[in-house]
Amino acid sequence: MSRIIRRALSTFPPRAGPSTPTPTPIPTPSTLYPSAPSATSTLPQAVRRRRLESPPHPSASPSPLTDADLHSPENEKLFPLALERDYQDLIRSERFNAVRSQIKLEASVEQEQGEVDVDDAALRALFLKGTAEWRSRVRGYAPRGKQGRHDFLLGIMTGNAQLPAELMTGETAAAGEVTEADGTEQQSQSQSQINDYDSPSAQVVGQRVYLPNIQIRLMRNHTPEGEAYDPFIATFRIPPSMTKNDLRSYLLAVYNLKVSFIRTDNYIGEVGRTRTGSITRKGGASQTYKRAVVGLYEPFHYPDDMEELYAKGLEMGVGDKLAKARDTWLQQNYSLDVSQEMRKRAMFKYYKGGRWRSKTHANMGNTMREIMKRRQEREDSVAEEVKRRWALVGRDQAQAQTQTRTV
Repeated sequence: MSRIIRRALSTFPPRAGPSTPTPTPIPTPSTLYPSAPSATSTLPQAVRRRRLESPPHPSASPSPLTDADLHSPENEKLFPLALERDYQDLIRSERFNAVRSQIKLEASVEQEQGEVDVDDAALRALFLKGTAEWRSRVRGYAPRGKQGRHDFLLGIMTGNAQLPAELMTGETAAAGEVTEADGTEQQSQSQSQINDYDSPSAQVVGQRVYLPNIQIRLMRNHTPEGEAYDPFIATFRIPPSMTKNDLRSYLLAVYNLKVSFIRTDNYIGEVGRTRTGSITRKGGASQTYKRAVVGLYEPFHYPDDMEELYAKGLEMGVGDKLAKARDTWLQQNYSLDVSQEMRKRAMFKYYKGGRWRSKTHANMGNTMREIMKRRQEREDSVAEEVKRRWALVGRDQAQAQTQTRTV
């Protein structure tokens, strides 16, 4: 398990299952990687619409690496032409025939029932498994080309059996191999060349190191309403210049996380005008970014995902016991409620002298402030009315006194 998932789940109670429980779980072949259904459910909408409007032939498989029917010996589906040619080339090779005879011999010794042949359906399933792992490999240090791919597939199809030394290619031979000749051990030519530079006058040549200046964010998975949460995928937001191979290498090198597939979507930001009238793309939440959906070999749930625990509790008949236990654990270890209350107090103090123009912020402070404001306006209007009436009373008294003196 990768470090990024191990740190999140090492001290947590057992996780819950999917949000929508399945009444009868469908058995999946062991040669099919766990996130294969997720790869099918994350197909682009244009591909889904095209397959719905023009369905393929019943014996054809548009996605052979994620099709569970091809891993079953009872099914009559066929490989695509390119995949079938690659499979036939592999089983007709001299390497496969040599290793296949060794497998027959080992099986006969273990079972003591004579020679046992290798099942073609099982080999095809292993061939699909090896092809899927080959396509999801990290580029850069793995062998390349058809020869390297066949060596990789043979290692999986034959249970990681060792190939004969005379059939190994020069690429798989390790540098610095020790050979015996005339009773003495001699190092290979590559090792002797390295030793030639081991002298006081040797010059150490520095290499330029590029430090990362990108940001990769782990986002919540998008789950449409009414559908179950898929724990075998993870969503990342990456820079537009980052490729699938870069993300795969980054996850493996930093977090030791192996992925089965990667799908990317480019989101183009909104276009607006500046103060000078020039057209430019807006920043902030609407800026341009790339979304990457990554397939996982092990399920991953967020620690604060209470909906999964509620659903699992209802399925097990224990109610909200699991969710309450998880909430108690989060409060004891991370004090989420205390942090939220402190954040509210800090924000209230920060906006103490501000005015809330929106009517949706109906908290106690805004309500009391609005009540005091209206009360002050009412008291001011009453005071003005009292002054006006006393002024009228004074004027009437002055006029009455003037009339009395005249009479």
